[in-house]
Order: sequence, then C-alpha cells, then structure tokens
Amino acid sequence: MGIIKNITSNSGPALVYLTALLLAGFATGINLKFGPAAGMAIFLFPAALLLIILLADRPFTAFLALFSLNYVISGLSRYADFIAPGIFMDMMLILVLIIVILQLFRKENPLKFRDTLHTLTLLSFIWFAYCLFQIFNPNSSGIVAWATSVRGVGMYFFFIVLLTSLFVKSYSDVRKILVLWAVLSIFAVSKAVMQKTFGFDFAEQRWLDAGGRTTHIIYSGIRYFSIFTDAANFGTGIAFTMVVFGISSIYLKELRLKIFFAVTALICSYGMIISGTRGSLAVPFIGLIMFALLSKNLKVILLTVVVVSAGFWFLTETYYGHGNQYIRRMRSAFNPEDPSLLVRLENQRILRIYMDNKPLGAGLGMSRGNTTSYIPDPVLALIPNDSWYVLVWVETGIVGLIMHLLILMYILLHGSFLVMFRLKTAEIKGIVTAMLCGISGIYVAAYSIEILGQFPFAFITFICMTIVFISPSLEKRLIDEKSQY
Repeated sequence: MGIIKNITSNSGPALVYLTALLLAGFATGINLKFGPAAGMAIFLFPAALLLIILLADRPFTAFLALFSLNYVISGLSRYADFIAPGIFMDMMLILVLIIVILQLFRKENPLKFRDTLHTLTLLSFIWFAYCLFQIFNPNSSGIVAWATSVRGVGMYFFFIVLLTSLFVKSYSDVRKILVLWAVLSIFAVSKAVMQKTFGFDFAEQRWLDAGGRTTHIIYSGIRYFSIFTDAANFGTGIAFTMVVFGISSIYLKELRLKIFFAVTALICSYGMIISGTRGSLAVPFIGLIMFALLSKNLKVILLTVVVVSAGFWFLTETYYGHGNQYIRRMRSAFNPEDPSLLVRLENQRILRIYMDNKPLGAGLGMSRGNTTSYIPDPVLALIPNDSWYVLVWVETGIVGLIMHLLILMYILLHGSFLVMFRLKTAEIKGIVTAMLCGISGIYVAAYSIEILGQFPFAFITFICMTIVFISPSLEKRLIDEKSQY
C-alpha cells in the first residue's frame, strides 16, 4: 500500500483500518435503528475508504471494478430498493478519481496525463461544457432538473473518456477488459435463459407487476431482460457485444482467446433473440455493412452484401419460421405500418412543432416523466422520447443535437481512417475494427432506444470509443514489446 503508507506515515495504516471498522459497526447500529437507507449512507463511507486502501496502488484494477459495477448495477437495484444506480455509479466514479489523485503522491506516477491529450477528450469536454451551460437555459425549471440529466447526457461521456485514456495503456489492458466484458455478458445471457426456463424470481416479478409487464409480457410473447433495465437495453447491448466479439475473433491469433470470443458472440446472439427487441437487429446489420467497408476487401464486401440481402429478404419477403414468436417479432421491425412506429412518428411530429421556438432545447431533465416533477408540461409530460436522439433534441435543442451528431460522426470517421490507413498489427486493427462496427450499430439502434444514456452500455460504448482513439499509441507499445523478444 505504497500511497497510503506515504499519506498515513504519522498514524500508521492500522489506525485507518481500525477507524473503518468502527464506522462499519456504527453504520450497522444505525441500520438496525433507522432502517437500511440511513445505515447504507453511513456504511458507504468506510466501505469507500477500504476500497481506496485496497485499490490505491492498483489503479487499473479500480477501473475494472468500475466496469464490473457498471455492468451489474441495474440488476442489483432490482433486488435492493435502496440502491440508486446513478448515485452509486457517481460515487464509484468519485472513488476512482480519488485513486487517480493519489497517484500524484507516488514517486513514479504510473498514470501519464499526457495520454488524455487527444481529440476525443476535447470533443467530450466541449459537449460536457455545453451541457453544463444548459443550467442557464431559460426553459429549464432550475438546478434540480438539470442535475438529474447532466450526468447521463454529458458528464459520464467526458469522465469515462478521461479515465480510459489514463488507465488503458497496452494491448494487454484491452484484452483484460474484453475478457471481463465477455464473462459478464455470458452471465447476463445465462440469467435471461434462467428467466426463460424457470420463470421470474421475486424481484423480477415485483418489477413486472409495477409496470414492466405492459412492455415485456405482450401479445407476441415474453421479452426477457436479464440483469438490465429492460429487454430493449438487454437486446441492443448484447447485440453490440455479439458484433464486437464476433469480429474480434476473426483477427485474434491466440487460439484459446479466438474460440472464447467466438463462443461469446454465439451466446450473445441467442440473448439478442430471446430479448424480443426489434431495434437490436440494426446492430448486426449495420455492423456487418461497416465491417465490409472497413475491410477494403472485394470478397468480404460481396459476401456481406449476400448475407445482409438474404437476411433482409428472409424477414421481409418470406414467412419461413413465422410460427416462431421471435422471428415474427423481428419481421415486425420492417413493417412500415407497425402501430408502435406510427405512434413514434406522430410523437415526433408533435415535438417538432413544440420545439420550433426552442433552439437550445427545453432544458436538461425536462423530458419524459421528469417534466411533471418540475414544471407541469402538457406536451413533454405525455410524450415519451423512445430515442436517444429525440431526448438530446428535446433537452438540448437543435443546436445540441447537431453538435452531438457531429461528434458521433467524427468518432466514426476518425476511427475508420485509423483502421484503413494507420493501424498495421492484426490484434489492434482487428479489435478497433470490431469496436467501430459495434459502435456504428449502436448509433442506428439509438434511434429507437436511449442506450447511450443507460447503464451499462453507455459506459462500454464510451470505453470503446476511447480505445479507438488511443489505438495508435497502443499499437506502438505492442510493436515495441514484440521487438524486445
């Protein structure tokens, strides 16, 4: 515990541990007397202190812990009512930032802040700054509404880019992140399979009874949601995972890892199917098209055209497999007369009129059900966004939407340039290609789901974006490592 010893040299580390244990005992007493919420609030302090002590000299492990908690936090909150996912993740982010600051006390700081000096850090900061200045938006009701939304819309993007740039230093680090992601994804699909095989447990049933039933037990069958907020988040995110690991497995040289990633992709494809999420189909379709373009290989392009065309023909022009509820639901995604699509288009038409005189938006936090909490609004309170882009448009205006879309497009174009003209090593180039294909699919799917503002795949998408931007330095280190052998 090098850092802690430097800081606590006068009192000794034992005093730190003793204080943490006493606070834990005090929190237990408060919990018994005043309830779990009060006890948890006090208990989090010693828990956070212990976490800092354990991870102060292991910054990358702290980053992996953040990754893991981000993945499971929505599921945990379903079983423990006192867990507020946003607040818990904010606290974890603060802890990781404290660990970053503690590195300054080391004689040799392993974190190089110059690694954060790239275009994506600047772009994410510009977007974050725009969201910060939304507090002055005359249409907003004030700081409370703004604070509920600024984290998901702008803050997480900037801080995840910053932390990923600091912690991810080598191809080995990227591999560890991918392996952890794969393990968590297999667990998530396994949980969905348990829901399908054995039924929902008490917490899941309680969630369904509280309103989830209306969108998850429907005429076309049951939509399984695993450990995520809902089936749309699960299906779209696990499709993203499928694309990343499926394409990565093509490029990897290590046989065991290649097989593991390919199996992970197959497992995730099943998870996507049983989620019953129509919007998730965009991820593999767009991901395959992007893969063909990045390959610059005529055979791959022709094969992709055949596969995508065959899939589109199967779902739109035939009735094969129509007895299967999941195939029927997939087919409905291509129906221009689908009732849910028509409702969505009508909602957007009404919003277009409402937003005509609000170029800076209605203010952060002033969409969805939040509106009734701050300013009763007959339009925004009744119309769901049903889309990440609609949410950004409503809350930040056409100015914010254009800025946001330009940033997203630049990320894709810059990454494509790196893959096609800069990156040379199969490992780095393959992983970056896979991530770009997954990201492009997420971009399209975000039209029908607010996935870029939800746990866990908002964080994971931002991590992938950052890996794309720092890939030249990762490749340089990999080449240097290979040259030493």
